[in-house]
Amino acid sequence: MVQIASECFSLQKAGNRKEEYEDAFNTSIFVNKDTAYHRFAIADGASESSFANIWAGLLAGYYCKGKMDSHQLHNSIPKLSKDWKRKLNTKDLPWYAQEKLNSGAFSTLAGITFRLTDTWSVEFDAIAIGDSCMFQIRDEQIEHFFPLASVEDFHNRPILISSNGAYNLHLQASVKNWSGTAQAGDSFWLMTDALACWTLTRYEEGTNVIKQIHGLTCEDDFIRLVEAERKLVRRDGSFYLRNDDVTFIRVNLM
Repeated sequence: MVQIASECFSLQKAGNRKEEYEDAFNTSIFVNKDTAYHRFAIADGASESSFANIWAGLLAGYYCKGKMDSHQLHNSIPKLSKDWKRKLNTKDLPWYAQEKLNSGAFSTLAGITFRLTDTWSVEFDAIAIGDSCMFQIRDEQIEHFFPLASVEDFHNRPILISSNGAYNLHLQASVKNWSGTAQAGDSFWLMTDALACWTLTRYEEGTNVIKQIHGLTCEDDFIRLVEAERKLVRRDGSFYLRNDDVTFIRVNLM
């Protein structure tokens, strides 16, 4: 039977404090009869919105509780919006912060569920809204990249889920779904946008980025890699890794 091992790494923007980190991640395991469900999710809160870190955390947590129906997303979001407002009602906010709350918080979301039985193959289903991404790695190669198609698809206006329902009217059409099977030896990487874009860029250059990421053994390894790549300049003058919150879940099937 295939087994799953996972690790989560994260780092806030350079120059920010840990409490200013606005991404989120979550994991869960649920066993029902002969099937084990392993869920993993990441979310990238939009910095320009209000209390996006709380909203991102709710989205990732809700997915990992198995309560996010990608085909009926409009039924899932209203309850989360109420939970977000309830959490903020306990805060003593100045009037201008209260005004900003009316616009709501915004976040991407990417989640994957693995279904393990007593066989040697694994079925999975994944969803994504926005530019938080997943990689399926096999034999040191990218087997699949989801939900975008290339580095050029990363831009400054990704699709976002809002805590304000008025901004979600056409959200369902932007939900991306991915289903498939995996095998022992595969790895799945969940990454928020800056890290995903960097990984794909490095991969297309023919570097050993897959081995680099496989070789991360602890949080300190991850931090050293991120800090180094944030300082490294490309030929066009931009940095290889944009200075943004970064989140990475590595899922290994064994």
